[in-house]
Amino acid sequence: MDDPRALSDALQALSDWLGGEPADDPAADLVALKRHMPILAAPGIAAERKQVLVDEVSERVMDLAERLRPQLLAAHLPLAATVFELTEQVCVALLDVAGAYAELVDAGRRSLLRASAARQTLAASALGLVTEACALSGLAAMQTPAGCWRLAHRLASAVDLAAGEASVARTAYLRLLAVAVSQPEGLTARELAWLFDFLDERVLAVALLAPDAATEGGAVWWIDPGADAPPVALARRAVPAELRAEGRAWAFTPRAMAQKLSECIDWVTAHMTAAELAGSSCDIEPLAAEEGGFPAGLAPLEMLALLRRLRMHWMATPVREQPRRAQQYVIQVSVGLKTVWELGCGLREQGRVHEWVVLNESPGGYAIMSAAGVDCEVEAGSAVALRREHGQPWSVCVVRWVRSEHPGQLELGLQLIGPSFQSVKVGFRGTAALHPSPALSLPVMEPVRRHPAMLALAGTYASRRFVFVRDLGHVYVAQARALGLDMQTPSVELFQYEIDPYPI
Repeated sequence: MDDPRALSDALQALSDWLGGEPADDPAADLVALKRHMPILAAPGIAAERKQVLVDEVSERVMDLAERLRPQLLAAHLPLAATVFELTEQVCVALLDVAGAYAELVDAGRRSLLRASAARQTLAASALGLVTEACALSGLAAMQTPAGCWRLAHRLASAVDLAAGEASVARTAYLRLLAVAVSQPEGLTARELAWLFDFLDERVLAVALLAPDAATEGGAVWWIDPGADAPPVALARRAVPAELRAEGRAWAFTPRAMAQKLSECIDWVTAHMTAAELAGSSCDIEPLAAEEGGFPAGLAPLEMLALLRRLRMHWMATPVREQPRRAQQYVIQVSVGLKTVWELGCGLREQGRVHEWVVLNESPGGYAIMSAAGVDCEVEAGSAVALRREHGQPWSVCVVRWVRSEHPGQLELGLQLIGPSFQSVKVGFRGTAALHPSPALSLPVMEPVRRHPAMLALAGTYASRRFVFVRDLGHVYVAQARALGLDMQTPSVELFQYEIDPYPI
C-alpha cells in the first residue's frame, strides 16, 4: 500500500478485529483473516510493529486450530465435506501466518539487526504453526498441505538447525521429522494427537540431524532442504547424486530416540504390573495428566502398543519386499473384528458387507478405495475381511494406513494376515473376564507364520494358556498355548498359538 492513509486504516481495521472476540463460526473468522492477511506483507510497517501483529494473528489462527481439533478427534473417517473443507482452510491459514514469520526471520538475517536468539524465537513460532497444520491434516487423514515441508526446511536453514545447538526451534523441527518417519498415516487420530504432545526435549534431544547426508545405515533418512518433501528413508531411495555432490542433503537418524523409548516402555510396563499386583486394572483407563511424564489421552495398553511400534520404525526402516501391481476391480469388504466375527457365525451380510475398489495388490496386501461412500467406522489398526465375490472365502487383513484426499472418500492400505478364518471365542487363564471374547482363528500362512494364530480384540492376550471354543455344528473346545504377540494395534492383537498337549 503506497497510500499512508490507506495503510493506517488497514492497520486499524486489523487491530480492531484482533481486539474483538473470535466469531462463534470458525469459517467467519477465516474469511476475516483472509481479508486482513495482505496487510502483513505491506511495506512501510516497522519490523517491531509487524512482529507484534504477526504474533497476535498467530494467536487467533491457533485458537481456530484448537477449536477444530476436538471435532477431528471425535469424527469418524471419512470427514463430512464441511469439516474436511474447514480443515483445509485452517491449514492454509496456519501456513500463511508461518510464512509471515519466515519473512521476519529472513529480514532479520539479511539486516543482521536481530540477534540469533531472536531469530530462533521467530523460527520456533513459525514451526509451531507448521506443526499444527501437519497435526490437523494428519487427524483428518489428509495429505500434508502443499508448501508445508518447503517452509519447514526454509526455517531450519535460516537458523542453521542442522548444525546448530539445542533450541526451541530445533526441537520443533525435530518433532516434525520424528512424526514424519513414524508412518503417521498408520496411526489413529488419538495416537497422532498424543504423539505430537509426547515428543518433547526428553525424547528429541538425542536425535541426530547432520548437515551432510549419510550414505549407509538402516535407520537413516535424508532431507533435501530445497524440496517440498518429508524425509526419505535411505533404505528405500538413495540420496540423489547432485545433492550428495553439492553437500546440500541433511541426514536424520532417530535410532537414539528408539533407545530412549525403551526406557518409556519399561516404565509403562512396570506401572501396569504394579497396578495389577495391587488388584486394579489400568490397561483401559488413561493415565492421570502428566503421570510418568506422559501426556494424557491414551490408556497404558494403547500407549505401550504405540511406543513399541514407534521403536520398531525408528530402529529400522520398514521396506516393502513385494512389489504391488496396479488393479481395478470391485471387492466386497467387511470392517471391524466383531462384524467379521458375526459373518463367520453365519449372520446375514446385509449392513455388514460393502463394495470397495482394489487399486493395487501384492501377495502381502492391498490398497483399496471406497466405491460408493463409507458408512462404517474405519481407522488404522482395524480388522478387515475381503473377498472378490460371493461364495469365495474371506481373507483377513489389518489396516496399515488410511488416507482421504477428497470429502467422503477413503483409501486403505491393508496387510494380509490370513487367507481364511473361523469365528471362535477365547478365554485366558487368570483374567477377570466373565465371558470369552470373540476372535478369528487364522490358519498357518507360510513363510510368514508357521503356526495358526488368533486375531482378538486389543487387551485380550493376558497369559500363556487360553481356551477357545469353535461351533461348526458341533462344539469344539481346546486348550492352547500362546506363543507371544506378533502384532498389537489400538483395535486388535495377533498372536500365534499351538494346541497344548498337556491341558490342565
